[in-house]
Amino acid sequence: MKQRYPLLAAALFAFTLGACSRGLPSAPRQYLSGTSESLATSPAELHSDRSHDRGEVFSAAGDIRTAVSNFRDALGTLNANVPGSANGGRREINWDAVPAQFTNTNDFPADFFNQPVVGRARGAEFLTRGTGFRTSDNNFADVAPDFDGPFEFFSPIRTFAPVGSDRMAVDFFVPGSKDAATSTGFGVVFSDVDRRGSASIQLFDARGRSLGRYEAPVAPGALSFIGVRFESALVASVEIRSGQAAVVTDGIDLGDRVLAPGRGHGTKDDDDGDDDGDRGEGHHRSPDLVIMDDFIYGEPIAITVESAPSLSVNASGAQRQAH
Repeated sequence: MKQRYPLLAAALFAFTLGACSRGLPSAPRQYLSGTSESLATSPAELHSDRSHDRGEVFSAAGDIRTAVSNFRDALGTLNANVPGSANGGRREINWDAVPAQFTNTNDFPADFFNQPVVGRARGAEFLTRGTGFRTSDNNFADVAPDFDGPFEFFSPIRTFAPVGSDRMAVDFFVPGSKDAATSTGFGVVFSDVDRRGSASIQLFDARGRSLGRYEAPVAPGALSFIGVRFESALVASVEIRSGQAAVVTDGIDLGDRVLAPGRGHGTKDDDDGDDDGDRGEGHHRSPDLVIMDDFIYGEPIAITVESAPSLSVNASGAQRQAH
């Protein structure tokens, strides 16, 4: 699409539209991914705008505790989960504050961790092209019998996944408000990444430009971590890929990726990291399924007025196109 909003009026209209879409956060919004690059083949940056400083990458597989600790230290002190932005530091979501009414159900509120309530005001809202989100206290063993074993948590005991999709996005806000914000970085814990490229994060700035796509390392039956930090608060949103198909389908038609319960987990006889698809007649590899645990990110800080119109076009999904 060659036209790039040449008129200020168009940008302001998009800004208004984006603001309206953010006024209904209680249900997941339509998630449209705007990039078509293939996934990176290492935990390094695949693509970024060269005008930005390159981010510092933190990555680990198996025993991820040191990498997570180093990432936390790089972001700064853990802030209290109260409305309003702090001066630096970080916020975290480990899902263990989720009450029973939103556990093991497919209707976890997309704005749960941005509500103007102490404990929930963490400045993050979620989107997915699926139907919702699910927090589990049994590593999704209640979804399918085969899930009782391969998945594990990092911080006990709840884990997380989108419903009906393997993709989701995180938008940042001043905690407890609808004021768009940016962060110095973002990291996520994945569980049971069997194949290279099946779990990744892509970060975007306030103008919708990619800050890079970064892969989580392979760790079959164990944990993986990928986090990226910048010197300044550049990150306005993050797109996450967690696996090659949805862990929870909720009756969604996924085309050639439709999974029956217990059949969606990646095989363990080919963990060389090569996503080589089918391997001969009668040998169809099932998709690699991945769940998530902790989200760790820099304190969301309000965006300046000058950048707000560009951000709203990106955050509202107007410039994202599914692939």
